[in-house]
Formats: sequence, C-alpha cells, structure tokens
Amino acid sequence: MKKIGSIAVSLALLVLFSNCGGTETNTAELDKEKQKLKEAQAALDKAKADKESADSLEANTLRLSTTSENPLNDNDLIKLFNISRSSLGSDFVNENDASLKPEFKIVGKQYYTIGQDYYLLAAMGITNPNDFHLSAGSMNIGLFQYEGDRWNRIDLKKNVEILSGFGGYGELERFEQFGSKNICATVSGGYMGQGNMEEQRVVVGVVENSLKVIYAAQKSTNDEGAGGTEDKETRISFKKSEAGYYELKEEKYSKKRLTKTNVKVFNETKMKYI
Repeated sequence: MKKIGSIAVSLALLVLFSNCGGTETNTAELDKEKQKLKEAQAALDKAKADKESADSLEANTLRLSTTSENPLNDNDLIKLFNISRSSLGSDFVNENDASLKPEFKIVGKQYYTIGQDYYLLAAMGITNPNDFHLSAGSMNIGLFQYEGDRWNRIDLKKNVEILSGFGGYGELERFEQFGSKNICATVSGGYMGQGNMEEQRVVVGVVENSLKVIYAAQKSTNDEGAGGTEDKETRISFKKSEAGYYELKEEKYSKKRLTKTNVKVFNETKMKYI
C-alpha cells in the first residue's frame, strides 16, 4: 500500500511540475517519467491481483496428510461411526452361539485439509459372526470434520455393496484424489464358489461434503478352478488435472494381457463416472 501511495504522489508532482511550464526537453522527460510510473502502477496492480488469486486458490486446495493436529484414535473413531450391533439386523446374529458378536475394526484413515478446514475419511469393517460361505460382513465409509474442539461425523455410507463371505468385509484398496477438491476411498471384495472366483470394486467419493458411490464395477473373474479358461481383471486409475474432476481410466486385462482401455468422466448430474 505504501508503494502504491508513493507512486500516486509522484504522479501528482509530475503533473504539477509539467503545468509550471518549461522547455520541450523537460516536457519530454516528464512524459517518460509519467509513463514509467504508470507501468510501475500497472505492475503493482497485477501483483496484487495475482496474490488475491493465489490466496483464493490456497483456500480451496485439498491437501492429504498422514496425521492431524487433532488425531483420532481407532476406538473413538468407531464410536463416531455410531453403528450399533443391533442396527446390523438378524444376519449378524450367530445362529449357534448368540455370545459371538460382530467385531468392529478401522481398516484405514485419511486426514486432509481444504483451506483451514480439517477432515477425515475413514473405512470401518464389521465382521459377521456367522462363518458360513455366504455370510457377508460390512464395509462402511465415514466422513468426519473437526469443528470447534471435536470431530463430528458429517456423512456415512453404510454397508458398501461389495462381495464377501465367511464373515469377512472385503478390503480397503486405497484413498486418493479424484478431483482438485475431492477425495475417495476404493474398496473391493470377492467371493469363491465351486472354483469360480469373482471380485467387485466400489469407489466412494466425497462430493460437496457428501459421500457418493462414484464408480462400481467388476474387478476380476476367474473360473480356472472349475476347469474354465477365463481370467479377467480390470484396473483403474485417475488422470490428474489442475481443476475440476479427474478422468478415470479403466484398463481391462485377459490372462494378464491388456485388451482394452476405457476413459470415463465424472457426470455432475448423476454424481458418478460414466
């Protein structure tokens, strides 16, 4: 601000001196000085605008972190998920021994910030006490924000639909960004029966502080255990861009060889990749 003020004063003095008369040489010199001061003023105005733009970008930048100034231990996080055993239903009651209960476990946490706001995206698995072939556990994704002096749950995607059995709940593959201000959790699960193996993959993303299933598809199939010849797999990755949502690339393999590549874009109306 002092530099801008001094330039304005200099311009005023130059105008005053030019009005006092003088030779053509003096007038030409004054014109040159005025032009230099105008250019300096323009440069200062541009620098100010660039700084305001950078400050605005910084306020909306998502940054991932392995920890937090206010870390949340697993036991407290399980409580914040606020999923009771009774809410799981009769499928999670052991048919032979009622004393066997579902077990809750935090399988992954990802802290991140957007500007001055602190968030946590977490995955929690719940086992099914029935150890049968078709007894599926539950994978749950929770979104939390640190406000005031505590963490609060702001959204929950309960019982993400992935294949599992024998009481399991699948696995967390990874946390990652799928947009300049968006983060997601990729989970998967599988099932094997009579030599046939099938896996599913689901991506749960944060869109405007709400959890959405932004992608769901078959991860792999294999029937070689049943005497077949099928061995297929789909791999996915996000292509980073400077702003907005990233592109999602599917790579399809058959017997470990790449056979097809698809590129999907995020549809903001349907809130998923198509």
